Amino acid sequence: MDEVDLKGWSWWSRTKSFALSRAEALIEFVKHLDIVGIVSVLSLFMAVIFAFPHWLFEIAARGCLLLFLLNRKTIRSPLFWLALSLSGTVVIIQDWHAADNHKYLLLYWLWILFFCHLFADPEQKRRTLLFNARFFLCFIFLAAAGQKLSSPTYRSGEMFEYFLYVDPRFTAFGKLIGIDPSVPDGVQKSIAFFRSPFSQLINNELELPGSDRARVAGLALTWWDVSLQLLIGALLLFRRPATEKFAHILLLFFIFTTYLPAPVFGFGWILAIMGLALAKEKFPRIAAGYMASFVVILLYQLPWRDWVLKS
Repeated sequence: MDEVDLKGWSWWSRTKSFALSRAEALIEFVKHLDIVGIVSVLSLFMAVIFAFPHWLFEIAARGCLLLFLLNRKTIRSPLFWLALSLSGTVVIIQDWHAADNHKYLLLYWLWILFFCHLFADPEQKRRTLLFNARFFLCFIFLAAAGQKLSSPTYRSGEMFEYFLYVDPRFTAFGKLIGIDPSVPDGVQKSIAFFRSPFSQLINNELELPGSDRARVAGLALTWWDVSLQLLIGALLLFRRPATEKFAHILLLFFIFTTYLPAPVFGFGWILAIMGLALAKEKFPRIAAGYMASFVVILLYQLPWRDWVLKS
Protein backbone atom coordinates (compact mmCIF):
# COMPACT_ATOMS: atom_id res chain seq x y z
CA MET A 1 0.00 0.00 0.00
CA ASP A 2 1.23 3.48 -0.78
CA GLU A 3 1.02 6.38 1.66
CA VAL A 4 -2.29 7.73 0.25
CA ASP A 5 -3.98 4.33 0.64
CA LEU A 6 -2.74 4.03 4.21
CA LYS A 7 -4.08 7.46 5.11
CA GLY A 8 -7.44 6.65 3.54
CA TRP A 9 -7.65 3.33 5.37
CA SER A 10 -6.70 5.01 8.65
CA TRP A 11 -9.40 7.67 8.17
CA TRP A 12 -12.03 5.03 7.35
CA SER A 13 -11.05 2.95 10.38
CA ARG A 14 -11.30 5.92 12.73
CA THR A 15 -14.67 6.94 11.26
CA LYS A 16 -16.03 3.41 11.53
CA SER A 17 -14.76 3.08 15.10
CA PHE A 18 -16.35 6.41 16.06
CA ALA A 19 -19.69 5.46 14.48
CA LEU A 20 -19.73 2.08 16.25
CA SER A 21 -18.88 3.65 19.58
CA ARG A 22 -21.67 6.23 19.18
CA ALA A 23 -24.15 3.49 18.22
CA GLU A 24 -23.15 1.36 21.21
CA ALA A 25 -23.45 4.37 23.52
CA LEU A 26 -26.89 5.16 22.10
CA ILE A 27 -28.10 1.58 22.61
CA GLU A 28 -26.79 1.59 26.15
CA PHE A 29 -28.48 4.94 26.79
CA VAL A 30 -31.86 3.65 25.54
CA LYS A 31 -31.58 0.49 27.66
CA HIS A 32 -31.46 2.53 30.86
CA LEU A 33 -34.27 4.95 30.00
CA ASP A 34 -37.44 5.19 32.06
CA ILE A 35 -40.85 5.07 30.39
CA VAL A 36 -40.85 8.82 29.65
CA GLY A 37 -37.44 8.52 28.00
CA ILE A 38 -38.40 5.51 25.89
CA VAL A 39 -41.61 7.19 24.72
CA SER A 40 -39.66 10.38 23.94
CA VAL A 41 -37.14 8.52 21.75
CA LEU A 42 -39.88 6.64 19.88
CA SER A 43 -41.85 9.86 19.43
CA LEU A 44 -38.81 11.61 18.01
CA PHE A 45 -38.29 8.88 15.43
CA MET A 46 -42.02 8.99 14.65
CA ALA A 47 -41.74 12.72 14.00
CA VAL A 48 -38.87 12.07 11.59
CA ILE A 49 -40.31 9.03 9.78
CA PHE A 50 -43.96 10.11 9.64
CA ALA A 51 -43.36 13.86 9.54
CA PHE A 52 -45.71 16.57 8.38
CA PRO A 53 -45.05 16.90 4.63
CA HIS A 54 -43.71 20.42 4.96
CA TRP A 55 -40.15 21.72 4.79
CA LEU A 56 -40.41 23.61 8.09
CA PHE A 57 -41.33 20.57 10.18
CA GLU A 58 -38.96 18.28 8.29
CA ILE A 59 -36.03 20.60 9.03
CA ALA A 60 -37.05 20.86 12.70
CA ALA A 61 -37.47 17.09 13.08
CA ARG A 62 -34.19 16.22 11.38
CA GLY A 63 -32.39 18.93 13.32
CA CYS A 64 -33.73 17.56 16.59
CA LEU A 65 -32.69 14.04 15.58
CA LEU A 66 -29.17 15.29 14.85
CA LEU A 67 -29.03 17.08 18.21
CA PHE A 68 -30.15 13.89 19.96
CA LEU A 69 -27.51 11.78 18.21
CA LEU A 70 -24.79 14.28 19.13
CA ASN A 71 -25.99 14.88 22.69
CA ARG A 72 -28.50 12.40 24.09
CA LYS A 73 -29.48 14.67 27.00
CA THR A 74 -31.16 17.15 24.65
CA ILE A 75 -34.21 14.90 24.36
CA ARG A 76 -35.08 15.77 27.97
CA SER A 77 -35.10 19.50 27.23
CA PRO A 78 -38.50 21.26 26.95
CA LEU A 79 -37.00 23.52 24.25
CA PHE A 80 -36.29 20.40 22.16
CA TRP A 81 -40.00 19.49 22.14
CA LEU A 82 -41.10 23.11 21.87
CA ALA A 83 -39.27 23.38 18.53
CA LEU A 84 -41.11 20.31 17.19
CA SER A 85 -44.46 21.41 18.61
CA LEU A 86 -44.30 24.97 17.29
CA SER A 87 -43.18 23.92 13.81
CA GLY A 88 -45.99 21.33 13.71
CA THR A 89 -48.51 23.96 14.85
CA VAL A 90 -47.46 26.36 12.10
CA VAL A 91 -47.88 23.62 9.49
CA ILE A 92 -51.31 22.58 10.82
CA ILE A 93 -52.55 26.19 10.82
CA GLN A 94 -51.45 26.60 7.21
CA ASP A 95 -53.01 23.31 6.09
CA TRP A 96 -55.80 22.78 8.66
CA HIS A 97 -58.47 21.95 6.05
CA ALA A 98 -56.49 19.14 4.40
CA ALA A 99 -54.54 17.63 7.32
CA ASP A 100 -55.39 14.03 8.27
CA ASN A 101 -56.68 13.20 11.74
CA HIS A 102 -53.46 11.42 12.67
CA LYS A 103 -51.48 14.58 11.94
CA TYR A 104 -53.56 16.45 14.51
CA LEU A 105 -52.96 13.57 16.92
CA LEU A 106 -49.21 13.76 16.29
CA LEU A 107 -49.29 17.49 17.08
CA TYR A 108 -51.22 16.92 20.31
CA TRP A 109 -48.71 14.28 21.34
CA LEU A 110 -45.74 16.56 20.69
CA TRP A 111 -47.29 19.23 22.93
CA ILE A 112 -47.91 16.61 25.63
CA LEU A 113 -44.21 15.68 25.57
CA PHE A 114 -43.29 19.36 25.81
CA PHE A 115 -45.43 19.76 28.94
CA CYS A 116 -44.10 16.48 30.37
CA HIS A 117 -40.53 17.69 30.13
CA LEU A 118 -41.40 21.00 31.76
CA PHE A 119 -41.72 19.16 35.09
CA ALA A 120 -38.54 18.63 37.08
CA ASP A 121 -40.00 15.77 39.12
CA PRO A 122 -39.68 12.43 37.22
CA GLU A 123 -42.83 11.08 38.88
CA GLN A 124 -44.84 14.09 37.71
CA LYS A 125 -43.54 13.53 34.18
CA ARG A 126 -44.57 9.89 34.36
CA ARG A 127 -48.07 10.62 35.67
CA THR A 128 -48.66 13.28 33.01
CA LEU A 129 -47.56 10.93 30.25
CA LEU A 130 -49.66 7.97 31.44
CA PHE A 131 -52.77 10.08 32.03
CA ASN A 132 -52.64 11.52 28.52
CA ALA A 133 -51.84 8.17 26.90
CA ARG A 134 -54.92 6.62 28.52
CA PHE A 135 -57.10 9.66 27.81
CA PHE A 136 -56.24 9.76 24.11
CA LEU A 137 -56.62 6.00 23.60
CA CYS A 138 -60.06 6.04 25.24
CA PHE A 139 -61.10 9.19 23.40
CA ILE A 140 -59.83 8.03 19.99
CA PHE A 141 -61.51 4.64 20.08
CA LEU A 142 -64.78 5.59 21.79
CA ALA A 143 -65.29 8.72 19.70
CA ALA A 144 -64.50 6.81 16.50
CA ALA A 145 -66.89 3.98 17.43
CA GLY A 146 -69.64 6.44 18.35
CA GLN A 147 -69.30 8.38 15.12
CA LYS A 148 -69.32 5.21 13.01
CA LEU A 149 -72.32 3.69 14.78
CA SER A 150 -74.27 6.90 14.21
CA SER A 151 -73.76 6.66 10.43
CA PRO A 152 -76.26 4.46 8.50
CA THR A 153 -73.94 4.21 5.49
CA TYR A 154 -71.14 2.98 7.73
CA ARG A 155 -73.30 0.41 9.57
CA SER A 156 -74.49 -1.00 6.24
CA GLY A 157 -70.93 -1.83 5.16
CA GLU A 158 -71.19 0.46 2.13
CA MET A 159 -68.12 2.49 3.06
CA PHE A 160 -65.67 -0.42 3.06
CA GLU A 161 -67.33 -1.97 0.01
CA TYR A 162 -66.83 1.32 -1.82
CA PHE A 163 -63.18 1.45 -0.71
CA LEU A 164 -62.62 -2.07 -2.01
CA TYR A 165 -63.83 -0.90 -5.42
CA VAL A 166 -62.26 2.52 -5.84
CA ASP A 167 -59.51 3.13 -3.25
CA PRO A 168 -56.11 2.09 -4.68
CA ARG A 169 -54.88 1.39 -1.13
CA PHE A 170 -57.40 -1.46 -0.89
CA THR A 171 -56.94 -2.87 -4.41
CA ALA A 172 -54.31 -5.43 -3.43
CA PHE A 173 -56.27 -6.44 -0.32
CA GLY A 174 -59.38 -6.93 -2.47
CA LYS A 175 -57.45 -9.21 -4.80
CA LEU A 176 -56.10 -11.18 -1.82
CA ILE A 177 -59.65 -11.95 -0.59
CA GLY A 178 -60.78 -13.01 -4.06
CA ILE A 179 -62.57 -9.99 -5.55
CA ASP A 180 -62.36 -10.23 -9.34
CA PRO A 181 -60.38 -7.20 -10.62
CA SER A 182 -62.99 -6.68 -13.34
CA VAL A 183 -65.55 -5.59 -10.71
CA PRO A 184 -63.55 -2.61 -9.34
CA ASP A 185 -62.65 -1.68 -12.93
CA GLY A 186 -66.34 -1.67 -13.88
CA VAL A 187 -67.25 0.46 -10.85
CA GLN A 188 -64.55 3.00 -11.63
CA LYS A 189 -65.63 3.24 -15.27
CA SER A 190 -69.25 3.76 -14.21
CA ILE A 191 -68.22 6.53 -11.79
CA ALA A 192 -66.13 8.19 -14.51
CA PHE A 193 -69.16 8.07 -16.81
CA PHE A 194 -71.38 9.53 -14.08
CA ARG A 195 -69.01 12.47 -13.66
CA SER A 196 -68.94 13.21 -17.36
CA PRO A 197 -70.86 16.39 -18.35
CA PHE A 198 -72.20 14.47 -21.37
CA SER A 199 -73.78 11.62 -19.38
CA GLN A 200 -77.56 11.36 -19.17
CA LEU A 201 -79.07 9.44 -16.27
CA ILE A 202 -82.65 8.91 -15.15
CA ASN A 203 -83.22 10.69 -11.82
CA ASN A 204 -79.48 11.40 -11.75
CA GLU A 205 -78.89 7.94 -10.28
CA LEU A 206 -76.31 5.36 -11.30
CA GLU A 207 -76.46 1.65 -10.56
CA LEU A 208 -72.98 0.35 -9.89
CA PRO A 209 -71.84 -3.20 -10.54
CA GLY A 210 -70.97 -5.13 -7.42
CA SER A 211 -69.68 -8.36 -5.95
CA ASP A 212 -71.23 -10.50 -3.21
CA ARG A 213 -67.73 -11.18 -1.93
CA ALA A 214 -67.04 -7.45 -1.65
CA ARG A 215 -70.34 -6.87 0.17
CA VAL A 216 -69.59 -9.62 2.70
CA ALA A 217 -66.02 -8.32 3.12
CA GLY A 218 -67.33 -4.77 3.58
CA LEU A 219 -69.73 -5.87 6.32
CA ALA A 220 -67.04 -7.98 8.03
CA LEU A 221 -64.53 -5.11 7.95
CA THR A 222 -67.16 -2.68 9.23
CA TRP A 223 -68.20 -4.64 12.30
CA TRP A 224 -64.72 -5.97 13.01
CA ASP A 225 -63.44 -2.39 13.01
CA VAL A 226 -66.16 -0.78 15.14
CA SER A 227 -66.39 -3.69 17.62
CA LEU A 228 -62.65 -3.66 18.26
CA GLN A 229 -62.57 0.10 18.73
CA LEU A 230 -65.54 0.07 21.10
CA LEU A 231 -64.06 -2.75 23.19
CA ILE A 232 -60.59 -1.22 23.42
CA GLY A 233 -61.87 2.18 24.51
CA ALA A 234 -64.36 0.76 27.03
CA LEU A 235 -61.94 -1.74 28.60
CA LEU A 236 -59.28 0.92 29.14
CA LEU A 237 -61.79 3.00 31.11
CA PHE A 238 -62.11 0.38 33.87
CA ARG A 239 -58.43 0.46 34.88
CA ARG A 240 -58.50 -3.11 36.22
CA PRO A 241 -55.59 -5.51 35.54
CA ALA A 242 -57.75 -8.09 33.73
CA THR A 243 -59.67 -5.63 31.56
CA GLU A 244 -56.56 -3.58 30.82
CA LYS A 245 -54.57 -6.64 29.76
CA PHE A 246 -57.38 -7.71 27.43
CA ALA A 247 -57.55 -4.16 26.04
CA HIS A 248 -53.83 -4.24 25.22
CA ILE A 249 -54.17 -7.61 23.48
CA LEU A 250 -57.02 -6.22 21.38
CA LEU A 251 -55.06 -3.04 20.65
CA LEU A 252 -52.08 -5.07 19.44
CA PHE A 253 -54.40 -7.17 17.28
CA PHE A 254 -55.91 -3.95 15.90
CA ILE A 255 -52.47 -2.53 15.06
CA PHE A 256 -51.13 -5.71 13.48
CA THR A 257 -54.22 -6.22 11.30
CA THR A 258 -55.51 -2.73 10.50
CA TYR A 259 -52.36 -1.19 9.06
CA LEU A 260 -51.76 -3.99 6.60
CA PRO A 261 -54.70 -3.10 4.31
CA ALA A 262 -54.98 0.53 5.49
CA PRO A 263 -51.62 2.31 5.12
CA VAL A 264 -52.06 5.04 7.75
CA PHE A 265 -48.74 4.10 9.30
CA GLY A 266 -48.20 7.20 11.42
CA PHE A 267 -51.50 6.59 13.19
CA GLY A 268 -50.51 2.99 13.94
CA TRP A 269 -47.13 4.12 15.29
CA ILE A 270 -48.61 6.66 17.72
CA LEU A 271 -51.23 4.16 18.97
CA ALA A 272 -48.39 1.71 19.65
CA ILE A 273 -46.46 4.41 21.57
CA MET A 274 -49.48 5.15 23.77
CA GLY A 275 -50.11 1.45 24.34
CA LEU A 276 -46.46 0.88 25.23
CA ALA A 277 -46.57 3.75 27.73
CA LEU A 278 -49.47 2.09 29.59
CA ALA A 279 -48.16 -1.50 29.34
CA LYS A 280 -44.42 -1.09 29.95
CA GLU A 281 -44.51 -1.26 33.76
CA LYS A 282 -47.48 -3.63 34.15
CA PHE A 283 -47.23 -6.13 31.30
CA PRO A 284 -43.63 -6.67 30.08
CA ARG A 285 -44.58 -9.31 27.49
CA ILE A 286 -47.27 -7.10 26.00
CA ALA A 287 -44.77 -4.22 25.97
CA ALA A 288 -42.47 -6.46 23.91
CA GLY A 289 -45.39 -6.92 21.51
CA TYR A 290 -45.67 -3.17 21.11
CA MET A 291 -41.94 -2.94 20.39
CA ALA A 292 -42.39 -5.61 17.70
CA SER A 293 -45.32 -3.65 16.24
CA PHE A 294 -43.03 -0.70 15.45
CA VAL A 295 -40.93 -2.97 13.24
CA VAL A 296 -44.01 -4.56 11.67
CA ILE A 297 -45.51 -1.17 10.78
CA LEU A 298 -42.28 -0.25 9.01
CA LEU A 299 -42.31 -3.58 7.15
CA TYR A 300 -45.89 -2.94 6.03
CA GLN A 301 -44.48 -0.11 3.92
CA LEU A 302 -42.78 -2.62 1.63
CA PRO A 303 -44.39 -2.54 -1.85
CA TRP A 304 -46.32 -5.77 -1.18
CA ARG A 305 -49.39 -4.31 -2.90
CA ASP A 306 -47.48 -4.06 -6.17
CA TRP A 307 -46.25 -7.64 -5.73
CA VAL A 308 -49.80 -8.90 -5.18
CA LEU A 309 -51.20 -7.00 -8.14
CA LYS A 310 -48.45 -8.29 -10.46
CA SER A 311 -48.94 -11.92 -9.39
